[in-house]
Amino acid sequence: MNKDRFDVFSNCYMSAAKSITRLKEKGMAPYGLSSVHTRCIRCLYAFPEGQTRTQIAKYCGVDKAQISRIIGELYEKSYITDNQAKSGYKNKIMLTESGREVADRINDLILKINQFVSGDIPDDQIKVFYDVFEQICENLKNAEAE
Repeated sequence: MNKDRFDVFSNCYMSAAKSITRLKEKGMAPYGLSSVHTRCIRCLYAFPEGQTRTQIAKYCGVDKAQISRIIGELYEKSYITDNQAKSGYKNKIMLTESGREVADRINDLILKINQFVSGDIPDDQIKVFYDVFEQICENLKNAEAE
């Protein structure tokens, strides 16, 4: 039973992750943004006072080198700015007005996706799912430490 459960979980997780990435990329294609760009913009939207590159990397679950590249690309598109004249890992990165507009569109897209995916599943079941999934994720992290 446990072996089968592991296979089902692994397959469902991978399938869901791929679908989420494809949905984000499809929705962001008009802006020339990838899934990681989307996560970065959502991070900055959640923290209007700004975040450092290190904080963004941690929030998005990617390494600092990739975040530096993503920050550069978002800066070129005028979606972000920083609070310092020179770049550095301690500078706070913030969304520009056009970045906030894109973030609003991203949030609208995510709301639509959530409504579609949740369908007619009652809110209390959705809450239980996320509570259990978060606990599974925590347990997996703890298993890594073993």
